[in-house]
Amino acid sequence: MELLAKPVMAVLYADWNLLEVFLSELPVEDLSEPFYFQSLQGYYSREMGEGLHKVFLSLKGLIRREDLVKFKLWTVEKERLYSCEGKRRLNIDPGYVDESHLVLASSKRRGGRLYLGMGVFGEMEYLYVYGGFRPLYWTYTDYRNRQVRDFFERVRDRFLEQLNLARKGKELIVYRFLKDELYEEVQTWGPVGEVKVQS
Repeated sequence: MELLAKPVMAVLYADWNLLEVFLSELPVEDLSEPFYFQSLQGYYSREMGEGLHKVFLSLKGLIRREDLVKFKLWTVEKERLYSCEGKRRLNIDPGYVDESHLVLASSKRRGGRLYLGMGVFGEMEYLYVYGGFRPLYWTYTDYRNRQVRDFFERVRDRFLEQLNLARKGKELIVYRFLKDELYEEVQTWGPVGEVKVQS
């Protein structure tokens, strides 16, 4: 159990049609409504244009937590593939939800972030206490939004359901990331909470 987490992404975009193309490539499990956050407009609009919206999503399978670095590098490559004349048209922030946290990956250094390797930092945005996800001192303004927190609490519930089913013998999908490719592995639950690849 301690090795697995639910992969999530936050995607900032100006062109809904482009977002739909990106989403069509993914095994999306849950998708939030589009949000407009005024706090994001000034900084990102210089590169991405005006009228930016953000959606949050989770994928159907799980990832190993140590693969967060590869997940981040995969999203960087996706941003590059969708860019135009050197400017991003999608800003993709990857992370994971587990029993106790929402953790995001970033290529930018900041005080509350831990270095994970290969130019990637990890930052905890929520801690699950008293029956819900709670923001921390450094949590971004958009993640403090109650509807956003509700979304990630639903993702956490689904993650725990999938872990319980895996313990009862249901097969798991565990994702691997390589450059711009997403791979699925079918796995089963091991005796000490690890997953084993099906032969």
